[in-house]
Amino acid sequence: YIHYGVREHGMAAAMNGIALHGGFIPYGGTFLVFSDYCRPSIRLSALMEQRVIYVMTHDSIGLGEDGPTHQPVEHLASLRAIPNLQVFRPADAVETAEAWEIAVLSPSAPSLLALSRQGLPTVRTAHTDENLTARGAYVLRDTGGARDVTLFATGSEVELALKAADAL
Repeated sequence: YIHYGVREHGMAAAMNGIALHGGFIPYGGTFLVFSDYCRPSIRLSALMEQRVIYVMTHDSIGLGEDGPTHQPVEHLASLRAIPNLQVFRPADAVETAEAWEIAVLSPSAPSLLALSRQGLPTVRTAHTDENLTARGAYVLRDTGGARDVTLFATGSEVELALKAADAL
């Protein structure tokens, strides 16, 4: 355990050093809105093909008392633009476990898990031996007939998309 304090850049840089030294899979966490402070080190871990795991929480507008200064509305797009960085935004505990498995087993790429602050319901209740998160995207619910609309969502918005599908 290393206590970094309020030093996101230092945390990410130190994790790169730990990964380069070998023997450990470093992971650290902060709020997603503070990923801007980590960006140079995140980018370097991707360029150096290092297995570093970034756990970023408070990933949406569902932040309660934290307010708009902590709403990371543009951060995911900029992180997804970093080559060789695996970015996951799980919809529930099942996807979180699958994303963690991918991150731990990826020997030459850093991973970022963008997690919500609020509790999320389990949206995947049917068992499968396949890690569906490894697909990148998959169909959670199909109409079985002709489609008038297709809904795409990640993270905490998956539950909202399913409710919207029910209403349609």
